[in-house]
Amino acid sequence: MAFSISRTAQSMRIWWLTTLLISINIAVFLSESILGVSMLAPSMRDLLHWGANFAPLTLTGDPWRLLSNMFLHVGIIHLLMNCWALYVFGIYSEFYYGRRFYLALYLTTGLMASLTSLVYHYNSLAEIIAGAALTVSAGASGAIMGLGGALIIAAWRPRASIAPDQSLNLNQLLLIMAINIGLGLSIEGIDNAAHVGGLLTGVLLAWVYAYTDQARPALQRTIRVGTFCAIALFGSIVFQHIEAHATDLKPLRAAFLAQIPPSP
Repeated sequence: MAFSISRTAQSMRIWWLTTLLISINIAVFLSESILGVSMLAPSMRDLLHWGANFAPLTLTGDPWRLLSNMFLHVGIIHLLMNCWALYVFGIYSEFYYGRRFYLALYLTTGLMASLTSLVYHYNSLAEIIAGAALTVSAGASGAIMGLGGALIIAAWRPRASIAPDQSLNLNQLLLIMAINIGLGLSIEGIDNAAHVGGLLTGVLLAWVYAYTDQARPALQRTIRVGTFCAIALFGSIVFQHIEAHATDLKPLRAAFLAQIPPSP
């Protein structure tokens, strides 16, 4: 990703929160590998065991999968690509937004990406009986796309304190994000619903950040924290609504687990 963010990175120290997030993703992957999960092509059973987002399980007692799948990857190539993107987007986000907002941004966009994927890929019992495909989702890309959305706003409306050599190139950033969405639409197996959900959530949160940049500190905190709370409430309502309509899947929970293909 050769845009001005790379020049900024050269003048920055190592940002420990981004390093920590990358380290968690790597640690989860290494733990899987040590315990026998394939580094190149993990099975569906392994992905589900480690916390992938899968509607028939997430909606029947495993809501924690909305979070856990953010730190789980489908092979080493998937991991390396996401770690590189997280490094590039993360160091600038940590610099620009500060650690607290950045962490809240990362987790919120990741969770909303997972929820968007869940809504989009939800299959009722009738659809499953009819042979509808079931999607297993994993990876940090939803949260990374959220950071990308936030950086679009940072490039479009930068803080007054940002020096010219620390600014982002909006056109190049838009092109990178468009390419990512385009790849998601054209390549089978990419969860584009999660990408779009993360992106839009990142844009919203960053717009609120920019809008309140000149506000009094107390009002600024109130609006920003209130926005995160409103998103959390909205997400909770949406999840509970879908969960309530997925009661027909609960008797089949054990059957879904039993039918997962065994590890090779």
